[in-house]
Amino acid sequence: MICTIRRVLMFACLLFVSLSADAANAAETMSDNIVRRLGLEQAWQRQIQVPAGASSIVDQQLHVGKTEPREYVELVATMTRPASDKNSAEKEETYTKVLLRIATDQVARNGNPIGKAEAERQAKNELRRLTHRGIKAELSTRTIPRIRLYTISNDGTVDCRDAENGLPIWMVRVGDRQLGYAKIGIDDDFVTVINGGNLIKLDATDGTELTSIRTTTQPLYGAIHAGDYSLVPTIRNGIEGYPLKDPSRDTFSELVDGLALAPPRKSPTSSKIAWGTNSGFVYVMESQGSPSILFRLNTDGIVSGRIAAASGDLFYFGSETGQVYGLRATRVGDVLWSRPYGEPFYDAPLVIGEQVLIRSTYGNLYSLGTSDGMMTWTYTVPNVDQLLGALDGKAYARSLSGGLLVIDLESGKTILKTSEIQPSQLLPNSLSNRLYLVGKTGAVQCLRSAGAFVPQLNAGAASAKPVSTETEPMEKEPAGSSAAFASQDKAKDPFGGGAASTTDAGNDPFGGAAADPFGGGGDAMADPFGGGDGDGKDPFADPFGN
Repeated sequence: MICTIRRVLMFACLLFVSLSADAANAAETMSDNIVRRLGLEQAWQRQIQVPAGASSIVDQQLHVGKTEPREYVELVATMTRPASDKNSAEKEETYTKVLLRIATDQVARNGNPIGKAEAERQAKNELRRLTHRGIKAELSTRTIPRIRLYTISNDGTVDCRDAENGLPIWMVRVGDRQLGYAKIGIDDDFVTVINGGNLIKLDATDGTELTSIRTTTQPLYGAIHAGDYSLVPTIRNGIEGYPLKDPSRDTFSELVDGLALAPPRKSPTSSKIAWGTNSGFVYVMESQGSPSILFRLNTDGIVSGRIAAASGDLFYFGSETGQVYGLRATRVGDVLWSRPYGEPFYDAPLVIGEQVLIRSTYGNLYSLGTSDGMMTWTYTVPNVDQLLGALDGKAYARSLSGGLLVIDLESGKTILKTSEIQPSQLLPNSLSNRLYLVGKTGAVQCLRSAGAFVPQLNAGAASAKPVSTETEPMEKEPAGSSAAFASQDKAKDPFGGGAASTTDAGNDPFGGAAADPFGGGGDAMADPFGGGDGDGKDPFADPFGN
C-alpha cells in the first residue's frame, strides 16, 4: 500500500515538473514556424512603454479613424496564373498584383511628408522602368483607414501608436497615479482619461492636455466617446456626459434603474450606446444632439458582460440565465431574437460577419446566426477561455489551459490546439483582420494573413432584419423591476412609475414586473470597484472584452 502511494506521488511530481517545464518553455507570441503553419505573417512586434510589463496595463484599445485616411500611390499589374498540368479542365487565372506602393505621408529627408505629387512622381519613374522591361502596370491611388493602438498604464502613461506598423505616434503622462486610472474614451479628435474623479481631455493628434475637470459623480468604469460627449457611467445608477467640442454646452446626467455592470458599447455606425444594469435591464441611449434614453429591455437574467455591437445599430448579448439576445436600436427597440441556451454567459460576444461568437462560463463557445440566433455549428467548441479575433475564416482563442486554439468558423472544428503559445494577455480585435498578442513584458505582436498589407474592416452584419417590431416605447412601459428584485429597497425608476398593468403587460417585451416574459434576476453587484479578470468585472482590468 505504501509503495503504491509512493509511486502515485512520484508520478504526480513528474507530471507537475513536466507541465511546469512546458509552461516555462511556452512562448507568449507566435514563432515563425507556427505563423507559417497558419498561413500568417508577422506585421510587427514592438515593446509598449509600460512601467512593469503587461500587469501594469490598465486599458488597451484599437480605434479605427473615420477621418483623414492614409493614402497610397500604387503600381498595379494584371498577372496570369497558368492552369495546373494535373487538371486539364482548369483555366488560367487572372489576378492583380501591387508592384509598388508609396505612402503619401512617408517622411522625406526634411522631416515632412512627401505628399501625393511626390509619391506620383516616384511611381511614374518606376513605371517607365517597368515599361522598358516589358511589364505593363497602371498607376492608381488607394485610401485605407488609420487604425491606432492606445495603451494606458497604471502610472498615467498614454501610448499612441500606428496599429499597422507599431510605430509610436505620441506618448504622454497625465494625472496623479495615486488616484488610479480606468478605461479611456477615444474618437478621431480627442482622448479622455479618467483619473480618480477627474476627466482629462487630450488632443488625439499629439497628446496635448487640453482640459481637466472634476466629474459630478464618481466614475465607475472610465469613459466612452459617442456623439459629442465623453460618457461616464457613475456609481449612482446613471451616466453623465461631458461635451467634447463645444464648451458652452452643459453637462448632462441620466438616471437609470440599476448600476452598470460593464462599460457601455457604442454602435459602429451611429452615436447609440447600450449597457446592462444589475436590475435586469439593458438600456439603449442616443447621445447625439440632446442625449436621451431610447428604451430599456427587461432581460431574462442579468446581463453582466459587455454588449457587442455591429453596424446597423445591432447589439448582441447574453445573460446569466443562458438567454442570448439580438437587438436593433430603433426609437422603440426591435428584438431581433431571443434564444435560451441553458448556460450562463458573462463574456462579451464577438461579431464576425454573420456570426455571433459567445462563450459560456463553462468554456463552451457558441456560434449563432446574427439574423435569427440559431446555432451555425453542430456542436459547441469546448475548453475556450477568451476569444482573440478572426481572419481567413478562422477564429483564434485562448484555451482554459492557457494554450492557443484555432477554430474553423464555418464548421466549428478545431484546426489547431497547441501549448507552444501561452499568451499572458490578449488584445481581442473585432475591428479588422489582424491578431494582437501581448507578452508579459508588454511587447505586442501583430499578425495578419500572408500578403494582406491592406487591413479589411469587419463592421459586422448590417443586413439582419427584426423578427418582431411589436414593442412599446420606454415611456409607455410598466415600471418596476423583475420579481427577483421586488424585495430589495431601490430608488423609484425614473423611466416609469407604478405597478405593471395586468391588461397588457404580457404584450410588452420591455415591461417590468413579473408579467414581463423577459423578467430579470440575480444579485446586485456588491463592489463596483471589485476585482475580476474579465471584461465588465474590473474597471481597471485589461479591456477587450470589443
